[in-house]
Amino acid sequence: MLSAELIAQMKEALLAERAEVEADIREMSMPEIGLDNPELDDIAQDAVDDILQGSSLAVLNNLLLKINNALSRIEDGTYGVAIDGGEAIPEEVLRKEPWAEKVPPIMHKSCNC
Repeated sequence: MLSAELIAQMKEALLAERAEVEADIREMSMPEIGLDNPELDDIAQDAVDDILQGSSLAVLNNLLLKINNALSRIEDGTYGVAIDGGEAIPEEVLRKEPWAEKVPPIMHKSCNC
């Protein structure tokens, strides 16, 4: 079972990370100022940039969802418990990735590796 102190630390880390992710999403969602006379190379590069930005936004939105889910698990008392089987997520995993939802496969106790 996780200590109240660790849970408080993880909540603080999650809130800080959420603020950063939300700021990144806002920044990436701002419209770009268009050029008056774009050249063909600029149009092609803009298309590539749009694709990369769309992928980055998807990753950030997914991370934001995981962070919010972790904060919900703190509130409902299930933080630190894997969502896919109820196994305790090791503290070292939570310290590296406070929004972790599962025990990494290499750490499963049932692994016969």
